Amino acid sequence: MARREFTKATRRAALERSQGRCEAIGAWYGLEPGKRCNAPLSAGVEFDHIDLDANSKDNSLSNCAATCIPCHRHKSAKHDTPKAAKTLRQQDKARGVSKPAGNLKSRPSFPKPSKPERQGKQPLPPRKLFEAIS
Repeated sequence: MARREFTKATRRAALERSQGRCEAIGAWYGLEPGKRCNAPLSAGVEFDHIDLDANSKDNSLSNCAATCIPCHRHKSAKHDTPKAAKTLRQQDKARGVSKPAGNLKSRPSFPKPSKPERQGKQPLPPRKLFEAIS
């Protein structure tokens, strides 16, 4: 399932609400608890799903934060990606999907075929790496 993006109207409203400053708050973004980043968004803005889209399916303005690139990268790497992977593992387990037990082994009655000898080809002569300048 593809990740859903925010609409243009939602992104505009989030950017207006942020007043051009990063809205990242707290430890999830690598900051002290309760502290807001407030970095200017002139260097780049990314719109973050506060509650992971894979879990919440909420693309509303209340779940959108206009964040600077470093804050968004930190939250994605440290929280969103591991949480999404755990969600998928739990869904697979509930549906009975599991990893294969191991490599399939061939029965002993089917031996591997031997490779035929190469005939009629001579090896190439060694190549000179350097040539003397006369």
